[in-house]
Amino acid sequence: MTARTRIVRRSESWKVMEQFATWSLRTSPSEVLRAGKAIVEKHAQRFGEKRREAFAIEFTRRVVAQYWNEIQSDYDHVWPLPHILVDSDVVRLTPELEWLADRLGRAAARLDPVSAGYFVGTTYAIALPPEIRARLGIYYTPPALSSRLLDQVTAAGIDWGSCTVVDPACGGGAFLAPVAQRIIKHLSHLEPAALVDAMAGRVHGVELDPFAAWLSQVFVESVMLPTCRAGGSRLPLLVDVRDSLSMQSTSETFDLVIGNPPYRRVTLSTVLRDRYSSSLYGHANLYGIFTELALGLVKAGGLVAYVTPTSFLAGQYFKKLRDLLGHEAPPVAVDFIAQRKGVFDGVLQEAVLATYRRKGKAEPAPVSLVTPVDEGTARVITVADFRLPHSANQPWLIPRSVEQVSLVKRMEEMPHRLSDWGYRVRTGPLVWNRHRSQLRLEAGPGCLPLIWAESITSDGRFVLRALKQNHKPFFKPSGKEEWLIIRRGCVLLQRTTAKEQARRLIAAVLPMRLFRRYGAVVVENHLNMIVPMRSRAAVGLEALAAFLNSSVVDRAFRCVSGSVAVSAYELEALPLPSPEDIRSVEQAIGRGASRDEMDKLCGQLYGV
Repeated sequence: MTARTRIVRRSESWKVMEQFATWSLRTSPSEVLRAGKAIVEKHAQRFGEKRREAFAIEFTRRVVAQYWNEIQSDYDHVWPLPHILVDSDVVRLTPELEWLADRLGRAAARLDPVSAGYFVGTTYAIALPPEIRARLGIYYTPPALSSRLLDQVTAAGIDWGSCTVVDPACGGGAFLAPVAQRIIKHLSHLEPAALVDAMAGRVHGVELDPFAAWLSQVFVESVMLPTCRAGGSRLPLLVDVRDSLSMQSTSETFDLVIGNPPYRRVTLSTVLRDRYSSSLYGHANLYGIFTELALGLVKAGGLVAYVTPTSFLAGQYFKKLRDLLGHEAPPVAVDFIAQRKGVFDGVLQEAVLATYRRKGKAEPAPVSLVTPVDEGTARVITVADFRLPHSANQPWLIPRSVEQVSLVKRMEEMPHRLSDWGYRVRTGPLVWNRHRSQLRLEAGPGCLPLIWAESITSDGRFVLRALKQNHKPFFKPSGKEEWLIIRRGCVLLQRTTAKEQARRLIAAVLPMRLFRRYGAVVVENHLNMIVPMRSRAAVGLEALAAFLNSSVVDRAFRCVSGSVAVSAYELEALPLPSPEDIRSVEQAIGRGASRDEMDKLCGQLYGV
């Protein structure tokens, strides 16, 4: 970069800061922090990975320093910040970034400590390199959801006047700080020094990221600052920097284990896989392992309260975890978050707030729908009560809305599954990017039609096409690739859909005309194939596809599915009418019934 380019960039940066300064005078601290975070993200993108991490730390450290000074402006002297727990490469901030950091620190000081911690923590997270953020699972919980989970815990009977609490992945203090607030409220009768001692002995955090651990300590101390100043004593270090999953077993247990553990697939060492074998089946996901860890940290009768993805509710890889929870810590409350976007910065997974009681009795648990209004408030709608299935390792059927309550009750009474209809589900075998050289634009000798996900239209029709970049309509298998070739009819189903789509289940029959013309086809990996297990299934392909495309089955699947994947395991676990009941669907197809008629007929089979 030339000297002239640097001068121009700095001039542009100061212009942005001047506009920001003028605008910030007439808006709320939350809006200032939100807008400032967007500016920081743009600046962070100019750095390489190592320098970007150092920038994230140095910028956030300066924000915190200004915040810390501001919240002590009414005292005759300023206590120093808690000792920073991380050493990093030094990145010198430009004068305009120093100005911005100070401005954000002053804005944060105008908020309560929990909200301030959230905005500062998410600014740090968004400034980090995406690779580091994903690896460490740095996605912080908004105060509205932290508060709601603490309300769940309170309703379950936690005693804030005496409980011991641990967050084994405490991040920037999203739970430790509001826990401290609730304890202060219940122990307000104590002398300040006694309250400091009580907090020191009862609240504990563990965090792998040293800088995030420091943020946790800062914002818990911010909550405690008036009490500490009144008592004349600092809060001791409450957060350990280490990997919770690798901690040696300890006899210490807690009344409450709470948090938002990291989410991602992980390859475990043999030692860790053995240690957490009670919850592991196939691929390991960090949040599932942290759930088993929590069961080892909580007392009998104590509570585990976590924010996690919904995938554990039905996914095959979580069936041992469901079984473990069902027998060791049944749920006492479940809240679904009504939206994915805009809740956790950079996360699109559906999430659930759930509280479990160790050694509790499996009883009906209230289910609610939580809609964040802003960072600090949420709207809660009670949906129904939920009971564990007879076999807890089976998918948990939980209504996500009031409209689904009667449907779930009907599904609980339906014993039939796809296997009773004579079908099983397999994934399209071709992972195309491993076979790029075999893709063809034209149907030459030895080539077969390649079926992509876009061949199944949103309204459930089959149209042979290859529309996306790098997609080609034909494939030439080698002589050793018979396993890629499909020679029998089946129903194709899109394998990845989101809850925001009008339909999660989008199916079509693979047309027999392709087999008559080409003898066989190849199906790509983004499609599910529902294939007959015998020469003649109990239900025909056309009736199966029409049934899956009905609105009631789409709603039924949403009560089962916990992720964007339309998995074979969840499809095979979906409660269905008996094969005999589907005769009416086959008859309706024979007389050319409309989509509305089919919807009504399928709805009747589910009692809707």
